[in-house]
Amino acid sequence: QSTLYSLGAAYLREGETAAAIGALNELLNLPDGAAYTAATFQLGQAYFAQGSYQKAIDAYQQYLAANPDMATYVNPYVADAYFALGDRAAGIAAYEAALSGAGYRLAQIDLREKLVAFYLADEDYDAAIAQYDAIRDLAVTEATKGRMTYLAGQAEMLAGRPNEAYGRYQLGITQYPRAYESYLGLIELVDAGVPVDEFQRGLVDYYADATYPAIDAFNRYLADNPADFRADTHLYLAWSYEAVGDSAAALAELDEYAQTDAAAATIERAKLLARAGDSEAALTGYLAYLENYPDGEDAPFAAWWAAWWTEMLGDAPAAITRYRFLADAYSWHEDAPEALFRAGLVAEENGLQDTAVSIWLELTERYPDSSYSGATLVWLLRALEQEIEIEEGAVTETSVISGTEVITATAVVTDTAVVTDTAVLLARVQTLAQSNPGTSYYALRAREIVNGGTPFAPSGVTNLPANEATAQLEAETWLRGWLNLGEETAVRTLSPALAEDARLIVGGKLWGLGLLEEAKRELEAVRENYADNALFSYQLALYFRDLGLYRSSILAAERVMALSGETVFTAPKFLGQLAYPTYYADLVLPLAEQYNYDPLLQFSLLRQESLFESFARSGAAAQGLSQVIPDTGAYIARQLDWPDFVNEDLYRPYVGLNFGAYYLNEQLSIFDEFVTAALSAYNAGPGNALRWYNVTGPDHDLYVEIVNFPETRLYIERIYTGYVIYNYLYEP
Repeated sequence: QSTLYSLGAAYLREGETAAAIGALNELLNLPDGAAYTAATFQLGQAYFAQGSYQKAIDAYQQYLAANPDMATYVNPYVADAYFALGDRAAGIAAYEAALSGAGYRLAQIDLREKLVAFYLADEDYDAAIAQYDAIRDLAVTEATKGRMTYLAGQAEMLAGRPNEAYGRYQLGITQYPRAYESYLGLIELVDAGVPVDEFQRGLVDYYADATYPAIDAFNRYLADNPADFRADTHLYLAWSYEAVGDSAAALAELDEYAQTDAAAATIERAKLLARAGDSEAALTGYLAYLENYPDGEDAPFAAWWAAWWTEMLGDAPAAITRYRFLADAYSWHEDAPEALFRAGLVAEENGLQDTAVSIWLELTERYPDSSYSGATLVWLLRALEQEIEIEEGAVTETSVISGTEVITATAVVTDTAVVTDTAVLLARVQTLAQSNPGTSYYALRAREIVNGGTPFAPSGVTNLPANEATAQLEAETWLRGWLNLGEETAVRTLSPALAEDARLIVGGKLWGLGLLEEAKRELEAVRENYADNALFSYQLALYFRDLGLYRSSILAAERVMALSGETVFTAPKFLGQLAYPTYYADLVLPLAEQYNYDPLLQFSLLRQESLFESFARSGAAAQGLSQVIPDTGAYIARQLDWPDFVNEDLYRPYVGLNFGAYYLNEQLSIFDEFVTAALSAYNAGPGNALRWYNVTGPDHDLYVEIVNFPETRLYIERIYTGYVIYNYLYEP
């Protein structure tokens, strides 16, 4: 039976509707064929494609009779068939029936928006308004809520109820001032002469970039309420005057604002002066905030910018002091590691090498998990190792790039002192790198340098380990111990709360019908809902893996590790392998052998590109497992002489993997097997990669730092990190 179902679905995907109908009807006519209710949905799809719309309706309704919980998703197909028959009323009724299901929020919104269009066309304004209100209540963003409120007002106006429309517009400007449609409602209120709260009017104008009207409204509000007004009126006026280029008026408004909130006015004044480019005045403002409000909520922000402006003004000693002040006074703040990094950088740039090294070592010890700490270790290791190799008496200059800055350190190697001191320092840095438990890019790269490794060194993997059962048992024993679970608690199978979750049930059915995006929405809602439950997350990781929803499985496995406090290097390997899987190995391993690259490199790339989701599509129209864009796909199809290629083929794993493998190999060939440049070419194009390569040559660390596309740099770092982890998890 399952073979007939798969055959029918395959015929349907290929557009062979008659063959699909034959296979599905053969299945349904078997003695136990009625149990395959999904076949009736596929039969409906086939009949619709054939133009047999009434038969399609009958098949869909047969499916719904057995699966009433699928109303939200299947009734729209019924509606389409009725519309194809010309039965508009029945089509609308089918859409209305779809609302009885418990579908995902966005699916409900989509249905209601379609119904609104019908109701407006039929001049059934009350029904349209009811749907606008329902969408507003389902929405989570102010923009959508404001838009629905305005559109409901428009419908009230069409119904001949202007007062009700004005009430809707008033609600919009009061509750959703940032929504652009609230501004449109404000215009209608003003044009109709309806009184509007002047502060709200100014606020809506301000967010709509109607700056001069905003200034006028705020000033009218202050004139009407000289003794009892909102304090932030002066702040909005300051921002508005700044937007029209009147800095003097903006500063005057901040002086007024200071009468009610001196601290906020002080920091806003410094920000405004900084935006105006008045560096000395901005510095004075930030220092004033620190002096008067050292415990204020904006104190770390003020400390950072006080140090930064001091550096820009050329006072290196004071800049070092002020960066260190931030790290010492607000050591808990996210900017503290970067403050120490910049303090060291300023010291090094001004010839204070010992001070710089001391500060950077402090950074690595205080914030071992920070990317700035890791980057510092990488470049200290490189510089110190190079310095030790210099012959006695030589003068060396070593360029070190960290972040976007170039650090140049000059050293004279004397009789024994410098070499000895450098060796001691190197040993200390190596110890710090080895003891850093982090899994960030720089932490892993620093450990690799200490261990004498090279980036993307071949792993030697040609086959994958086959001890999954043993590894899974070890992981579940660990999980039981960590969560203190009794033997009666099932670990591997879904707990009742999960198995009975309506979203999981509907999502599973949608997946079986081939409605993958809809299924993903429902199932992701389940994963997110139980994200703080380690046992449920583990069970979902297994369930999603077995279903084929690999992205969600990976995220669930990662969540288990995050909740446990373990890293992929300290958690059970089976859990790590769930998070860093080798799906499609039957295709990847032969491709890696064909093109002579490491299969773990392609697994790392696939994880970064799509998280192994074959139907993934990016905002840039990259598609499938390897995230190939249409133009590149057409190019690869020509190179491979791929028969009958169409763009949608990229969603097929066999096609997506073959095309991705070809393109990766092409970039590796262009850049003489320098993986780092090849990856950047895969992401940003070979032209950009060549530009960076011409600066650095085949030096991985320099190349990563010189890449000036943040997305591409992060892309390289993540694939490198994944490659290191894959090597650990699947080492021969």
